[in-house]
Amino acid sequence: MSKAALLLKTALPLTLVAAVAVLARTWQLSQNDFGRQYYAAGVLSMLGSWHNFIFNAFDPAGFVSIDKPPVAIWLQVASAKLLGFGALSILLAQAMAGLAAVLLVYVLVRKYWGGKAGSIAALSLALSPINVAVDRSNNTESCLILVLLAGVWLGMRAAETGRLTTFCAAMATIGIGFNVKMGTALVLAPVLALTFSLARPGAPVTWHVPRQAIAGIVLVVVSLSWAIFFDLTPAQNRPYAGSTKHNSMLELALVHNGAARFIAMSAPAGNPAISSPAASSETAPATTEVRQPVMTDDSPTGPLRLFRPRAAAQFAWLLPLALAGLVLAWSDAWGPGTPASRRISAGVWTGWLVMYWIVLSFAGGLIHTYYVAVLGPPLAVFSGIAVAGLWSRWQAGKPGRIYLPLIIVATAGWQAYLCIAQSETIGSDWLSLTWLTSIGIATICAGVLYALPQQGSGFAKLFAGASIGALLVAPILTTASVVLRRPNIAAPVANMTALLAPSDTERVALRTSRLEAARQKLTSYLIANRETAKFLVAVPNANVAAPLIIQTGLPVMAIGGYLGDDPILTPSDIERLATDRQLRFVMLGGFTLAPAKQMAALDPIARWVRANGRPVDVRLWRLSASAGTPYRINLGNEWVEVPPPELFDLWGKAN
Repeated sequence: MSKAALLLKTALPLTLVAAVAVLARTWQLSQNDFGRQYYAAGVLSMLGSWHNFIFNAFDPAGFVSIDKPPVAIWLQVASAKLLGFGALSILLAQAMAGLAAVLLVYVLVRKYWGGKAGSIAALSLALSPINVAVDRSNNTESCLILVLLAGVWLGMRAAETGRLTTFCAAMATIGIGFNVKMGTALVLAPVLALTFSLARPGAPVTWHVPRQAIAGIVLVVVSLSWAIFFDLTPAQNRPYAGSTKHNSMLELALVHNGAARFIAMSAPAGNPAISSPAASSETAPATTEVRQPVMTDDSPTGPLRLFRPRAAAQFAWLLPLALAGLVLAWSDAWGPGTPASRRISAGVWTGWLVMYWIVLSFAGGLIHTYYVAVLGPPLAVFSGIAVAGLWSRWQAGKPGRIYLPLIIVATAGWQAYLCIAQSETIGSDWLSLTWLTSIGIATICAGVLYALPQQGSGFAKLFAGASIGALLVAPILTTASVVLRRPNIAAPVANMTALLAPSDTERVALRTSRLEAARQKLTSYLIANRETAKFLVAVPNANVAAPLIIQTGLPVMAIGGYLGDDPILTPSDIERLATDRQLRFVMLGGFTLAPAKQMAALDPIARWVRANGRPVDVRLWRLSASAGTPYRINLGNEWVEVPPPELFDLWGKAN
């Protein structure tokens, strides 16, 4: 084969996979607007100030920080700096991270398991519904997965070579992952450390212990460097550490983004499940009884948690195929003459899959369904290994030729289970007819494949390819649900049945225009009457503040941080800010993710504001149609009544 033909054979599959990945991550991306406005407001705040950038500030005044580490947000800031601040520039940072992850999976699998396995693995990740969903949002998962893949690449190299510097680089990369999503990244660290040592079982303990100790120190130093820098900076010279009770970034890592994610904690009355801001502007009259999908995973913990359809339909459409790949990987890795690098690869991917599967299965705290995106890479890798390995065994003849048809049928059956769990009218709509047909085609092709003689390998390739293609139909339909329909942009969840619903583009556009008109009237009044105040307005929480910051670029104070329950200010602080002419307007009530918690935390401030501020006539700052309307806020699994917003002037002037 000529060099040109060889290059084409290598480059064409990767090019096609990359094209699929780009299309899935960018088609109609603008429908997702700014994604989570909470993060988008932080990006805008950091663009204009190095101080805000370094301390990951949420608002332009640097009053409170975002309740996540900064690395993923910094990438969004870099994208906005390069392309200009806007919805697409922010979301493209995650889309490109997702594409890079797909390409890196191809490189890692091709090196150890061959080009065919690499192409299938990359395609599986490119079409993984939840991975596409998070890559189209501005959540931090895309950046985390890319960093973890970089750590795996370095970890494998370190295990192969035994070089301490490469091992330290791998642990430093996991430390960077800690600064993307804190403890979530550390789950992979023991896997890389164990692989490094097991790769050289004959080395003396005196060889292993110093290297593990040094790499461990590197991991700790890189992981905690930013948090310690933040905490050592005097409180008056930095933002308040968001979502903490003691203004500490280490507390954020250990509690809000640590124990609270894995240990069940009691929820305040009236708020059994606090969701991400799935609809930060979703307000409705008190008579509305609309219910929305649950955005947090409150399913029972245990070994079967991720096998249930709600979670499995996000990432595990090819689960039987992937499990077969896991078995084949270890079988091939220990075959005669097999290089040690295959055992290293099998060990790392198995460790990734097992460790995160255990964590997500038994975590009893606040877990969003989209967290399973972290399982996308190892399942994709094993799916690629399975296709390549099963095909080679089919070609080798009996007894191995039964395995490929058998796994295809098992995967088809698993997909039928997932599809039936989501469908309400099986066979009576185009969607169910499509997945029923695809499952039937995969099963028929598997039967033909088993019946074909070994000499008919040309036809066998056709039927094998058709069966794998048919098995991709269900995940493609599920992925399409977040591409062709606007998902919950804060906590994205893929659901193929969304394709049956009529497009709500017009409704969303109408609702958005009304919100913008209402917000414009509010901000116009505030700007016109702000005078010398530092803050445009103080509001209860960051979800109310975010759209105002995005619209004006001006400092808006989130009194209680993200959820509205951070103990940042006291009534005397509000009084001092008003006396010093730094704050004139305070808004109470309105949208909140945690009604009971916010009310309890901010009640002293609210009482002081009502006692000392002058209410602003609602006709001056609210649309007349919405003035005085009772509010019920959609928390994802319930509607909760909250007080309507009220605006107070602390300077006591007539309105």
